[in-house]
Amino acid sequence: MQIQEWQNNWNELGKNDPLWVVLTDPAKKGGRWTPAEFFATGVEEISGLMGRVDQVKPNLRRGKALDFGCGVGRLSQALAAHFPEVHGVDISPSMVGHANRFNRFPDRCHFHVNGSDRLELFPDASFDFIYSNIVLQHIEPQFSKRYIAEFVRLLKPDGLLVFQILSATLFRQILPPILVERYRRLKNRGKPYIGMFGVPRTEVLEILRRAGGKVLACESRPESSRWTSRRFF
Repeated sequence: MQIQEWQNNWNELGKNDPLWVVLTDPAKKGGRWTPAEFFATGVEEISGLMGRVDQVKPNLRRGKALDFGCGVGRLSQALAAHFPEVHGVDISPSMVGHANRFNRFPDRCHFHVNGSDRLELFPDASFDFIYSNIVLQHIEPQFSKRYIAEFVRLLKPDGLLVFQILSATLFRQILPPILVERYRRLKNRGKPYIGMFGVPRTEVLEILRRAGGKVLACESRPESSRWTSRRFF
């Protein structure tokens, strides 16, 4: 799909049951997430993340942070406990609308809609810290690769980028991506859906190298029989 089609897809997904769309726990489908327990998961995740950040880059400046693929602001608001200025960006206007309504820190958290495969709304070297989790795995590689390069552009010279992305296992590699995508579209019959995509580790490393980034750590874990999840620092 084109980027505008994906924007429409995620905008529709964000209109109904947006908390479940962000965290797809089967037990929480149908509006069963309460805002309190949903946002508590973000606080827990960011608390653990910052402990790891202190190990990887102990002298990180806690200035300005970016949450890419912010959804309703689950992680953006949690980051506001660690950074005085946080920006959340998402492709979905409906999700950003929810984020603004849920925002408990309007003086520190700012949300933006970005319908491009670039992040032109931010100038070079804007952020001390950039974080993206369970987002790039839902973006077609033709776009996610560009976003990764954009992250490095937006990072200050001594800043830190942390992002998670999938790569296909041998089982999943057998299936051509174009056939998988056609099957998804036929299966969903024009209805919005959550796609899954991956980029090989070697390609991610090459994108970062060309953009001028230095990899400090890479953590891997099995996601399923089809995917491996990797987190890059």
